[in-house]
Amino acid sequence: MSSDSLFVVIATLVVIGSSFIFAVMAGKRSRRNTDDWNIGGRNLPLYVIVGTQFASAMGGGVIVGQVGNAYDNGISMIYYGLFASLPFIAFILIGKWIRSQEFETIPDMIAHLSGGNKYARIIAAALTIVVPFGWLISNLVAFAKMYTQITGISLNILIIVMTLLSLLFVMPAGMKTVAWTDFFFATIMGLSCVLVIGYCISEGATLDNINSTLPKEFTDFSASTRQLGWGTIVTWFIACLPGGMTNQMYFQRVCALDSVKKVNRSLIISAIALFIAFAWSCYIGNAIHYMNADLAGENATGWLLTVMPVVLIAIFASLISATIMSTISSAVQSIVVNCTHDIYKTFRPNSDEKKLLKLSRILSAVTLAIAAFLGINNPEVLNWVVNTYAYSAAGLCVPMYVGFYLYKKERVTPKGLIASMVSGICGCVVAQILNTSIPFVVIGIVTSFVVLIIVSLVTRSKNFGMSL
Repeated sequence: MSSDSLFVVIATLVVIGSSFIFAVMAGKRSRRNTDDWNIGGRNLPLYVIVGTQFASAMGGGVIVGQVGNAYDNGISMIYYGLFASLPFIAFILIGKWIRSQEFETIPDMIAHLSGGNKYARIIAAALTIVVPFGWLISNLVAFAKMYTQITGISLNILIIVMTLLSLLFVMPAGMKTVAWTDFFFATIMGLSCVLVIGYCISEGATLDNINSTLPKEFTDFSASTRQLGWGTIVTWFIACLPGGMTNQMYFQRVCALDSVKKVNRSLIISAIALFIAFAWSCYIGNAIHYMNADLAGENATGWLLTVMPVVLIAIFASLISATIMSTISSAVQSIVVNCTHDIYKTFRPNSDEKKLLKLSRILSAVTLAIAAFLGINNPEVLNWVVNTYAYSAAGLCVPMYVGFYLYKKERVTPKGLIASMVSGICGCVVAQILNTSIPFVVIGIVTSFVVLIIVSLVTRSKNFGMSL
């Protein structure tokens, strides 16, 4: 390892160490109960919620996967950014209601819509885990892909190192720790992104130079759209919008806000902030392509980190690592809450607080170990994100949003919700195996919708339904 690489590694460890101290301080301020672990005590201010929403979304998928996407596909990558931002707007449909009901998880909502049916809760918990698990794996891989180019250390070792470090962040106090560290990282990350733009411009990667140098398929929106293909664009839309609408990490942060009145404002600001982050990725990906046209897309960010001045590399690399770590911690926390709150407590409702907190920490370690194993064996960042979004959308989107609407009309039943979730996943799997021309997630969602309507109609009782 060169002296420059060693400097970058030391700077990264300093930032991670400092942020860990911050996490411990946040943990000491918590009440150390499941309410703080699961939902941050429901007293997090607006600026912290926006920061944690942004930081959770702005992980390795954006910094590595989407920069690589822009490198490969040019300006048409911004479609992905738009679609990924829209779920925050969609959450406005249910945001104030879920906060007022004091839910903690998506399965809480599904259980409420199904009249407390435990099978609906457990199935919803299994489906909810899918998206944060995909985010967890993709961010472990993203970190490793960047640092392997800087340090020369193997991808697998770096995944294991990040796994161990990330465990420190979720241990102190769950959501409260994660949310406050997210806010801290989001603030610093924004400043770091500005510095990287400045470097790219100093290397000649201005918009004029990029537009005049790269092929039109990268810089002209119409040509780039044709090159990408409407099939890919539709697939992104179906994966990002419904998948994001069923992302429990977003859902939990709405529930953690200190006031129902602030819900819509927090969601709109979060959507704008995330779209700006994707616009940054779009520019950086094209700027890297301008500077070096001979890279594999997902190595673009890693290459940039090898050519910048060492001080800038150290700043940017360490802050990227911290942001990725924060996103990983958010995903782990979300998964563990599903396991303890929605599955374990369903079978053992009288479990005491200390036992649940201990179990949460054990499951955090187990979850990270499984994710590291899967990431080592399939290190494709964007594929993990897209596929997990698709399966979550197929199983949960219709029960959450159509089910919510039918619930108000007293036209949804527990059997209808359960059948909808199961059939959505089955339709998705069958379509993917058959390699249908229609995106498999579309078939899953349509199947889920049809089954929800039919089964609810057949099994509906005049006495079923509760007022909102």
